[in-house]
Amino acid sequence: EMLARSSQTIVNQVGALKLMVDEFRDYARLPAARMAPLDLNAVVHDVLALYAPVEAAGGLLAELAAELPRVLGDATQVRQVIVNLVKNALEATDKQPRRSIEVVTEAVRRGGVTTGARLVVRDDGPGFPPGSIGRVFEPYVTTKPKGTGLGLAIVRKIVEEHGARIE
Repeated sequence: EMLARSSQTIVNQVGALKLMVDEFRDYARLPAARMAPLDLNAVVHDVLALYAPVEAAGGLLAELAAELPRVLGDATQVRQVIVNLVKNALEATDKQPRRSIEVVTEAVRRGGVTTGARLVVRDDGPGFPPGSIGRVFEPYVTTKPKGTGLGLAIVRKIVEEHGARIE
């Protein structure tokens, strides 16, 4: 019995290390972005199709701006950003009696002129512990028991390489 438990512990730790190595590889070797005009709403719609059961249960709401300008970006990398943010929101709200996650797109206007687009992912989870908010986008910083701390670091890296910002 002890051998079986020890073996299972080793298998679990190897799995966790593999996940960390895979995520580090993704963080360190992010391919060069292939920038092209893209429809942010279409990318959001594609990603949210992965979460149809949550959406059908009323836990995921999309509010996509009707006249959103095209943005310059790499569709694969932008998709990864949205997946990571929605995944984090789902994990943050998994213990809520009734989860609420909103994915919003909106046009950014300056001086009455549309200058870009904004993506907002908002949830009703418990939030980050006090004092950690300034570090959540750093590699290996995590508040999750099984997290690697690379998801939001990858998001930040992609966002910055696209000339955008995350907050």
